[in-house]
Formats: sequence, C-alpha cells, structure tokens
Amino acid sequence: MDKKVNIEDIWKQSNGEISPRTFKEWVRLGGRIDAAERRSRRRRTLATVFAAAASLAVVAMLTFSLTRREYSISPLDGTCNLVAGYGEISSVTLEDGTVVHLNSGSTLLYPESFKEGSRIVYLTGEGNFDVAKDPSRPFIVKTAHMDVQALGTSFCVHSYMGERTVRTTLKEGRVKVDISGEESRVLEPGMQLEYNPSEKTVSLSIVDAGRTMSWEDGYLSFNNSSFPEVVSILERRFNVSISYNSENMRQSALNVRFMPDESLEDALGVLTLLMPGSSYRIEGDRVFYHF
Repeated sequence: MDKKVNIEDIWKQSNGEISPRTFKEWVRLGGRIDAAERRSRRRRTLATVFAAAASLAVVAMLTFSLTRREYSISPLDGTCNLVAGYGEISSVTLEDGTVVHLNSGSTLLYPESFKEGSRIVYLTGEGNFDVAKDPSRPFIVKTAHMDVQALGTSFCVHSYMGERTVRTTLKEGRVKVDISGEESRVLEPGMQLEYNPSEKTVSLSIVDAGRTMSWEDGYLSFNNSSFPEVVSILERRFNVSISYNSENMRQSALNVRFMPDESLEDALGVLTLLMPGSSYRIEGDRVFYHF
C-alpha cells in the first residue's frame, strides 16, 4: 500500500519561514528516499522530490509516493520547475535569456521573472548553464553543498542526490564557487572543482570542459570514473536499473566515451571489453552485470 505524503498540507499547517535552509532540508529528505531505493536497486524515472522548496521568496508544493517513484511538483504562482526524467534531456530559456540544459534525472526550480539585485535558481542533478550577461544581477545556481555565481559565462554544475561528490566545470568566463563550510574558490576556463561533502575535501583539476558538457548533445564521457559512477549515469540515460555483484568493480578507473547513437547494449558491450571476464543480461528495464 502506498504511503502518500502531501507536503502542501504540512506546509499550510506550519509556521515555518522560507529560507535557503528549506531547500537543504528537502534535498536531505530526497537523499534519504533516494538512498533507500538505491539499496533495493529498483530505480525508476527521477522526477524530483528534491526541488520542492527552494527559493528565498517562493516554495513549491510536492506530493510523492515512498514506494513507487511517482513524484509530481505543483509550484506556486511565480515559480517554475523544469524536470528531466530518466532517459531525457530537457532545456529552457529563462526570462533573462540564460539557456539551461538539464541532464537525465535532474530538476531546476526558477522564478518566472528575476527580481532586481540577483538571479537565483536551484538545481539538483546536472545542468549546463549559458548565462546571459547582466553585471548588475549576478547569476547564482544553488545546490545542497555549493553555490555557483557567475556574471556572464558557460559552466556545468553536477550535484545529484546520493553521489559522493559534487562538481562545477567552467567552459567560458569566470565563476565563484561558495562551498558549505569552506572558503570561496574562483575558477578559470577549463577548471573543474570537485567537493566531497562527507570528507570535506576540495580538489581542482584541468579538464576538457567542452567534452565534460557534451552530454547535452547526447555524448557520455568518462575520465577515470569508477564503475558505480558509470552505472549511475547509464541508469539515468537509459531509464534502467543496473545490479552488479562484485566489490572489485568499485575500484575500477574507466576512460571511455559513448556516441549519441549508441544504445544501452552498445555501452554494456564496451564495458565488457574494458573489464575482461564480465558479462551482462537484460530483462526488461533491469540489467544484471556480473564479474
């Protein structure tokens, strides 16, 4: 029997104040739900529990099922949400001309129109941002663990629930990254900042930003990625659940790039070549990978 929770009713009964903390509380709740489903390896279309309450001025209302991955968001007047479910890539042009592309399993919460002083949006998942220049109103992407601020630039923010790290990659311009409990960092083009919230560690590296952000054109690029990281991305891209049976796979470092026209079977076939002795079978929307 599904256990339904109506967030709107809870919100109406509360005297809470809308703040950035509200957003983090919803992300934390979504993370617990996501972690439970990861343990059962029964992941389905990700349509977000996490962007429910996310703005300094507005709150979205959310009804969800804890036993089936069927979530729906009904934002209040003046608030919009963009959802990219599993197997989808979505895009939107914001009121200021900023273009956002969302990767599979992501949600963006944003106002219909930005107010004076700043432009703030909230993200869970992964998004590429081509920000319209407006020096008088900094553009800020807020996530659970970091805020990324830009005046006019092109960058990517990767912040999925349940993953051990969050990342910002800069393609053009400059961004300032404010990390929870850490000092701010300014990135130059081609730099990637990775933050591990549990270990409180920050690392900077030089990457091919265009390649990193090429998922919006259908490419999947992995650089020294672990098998679980690859699995998570394949699950979101192809809307499947992938189970695997070996801890040895967690220590892998995979370097591979898949083209837009390659299928799930193509991708899995390449992985078996990169990991000799491994095999897989597909049963509907479930994949069983063995080593």
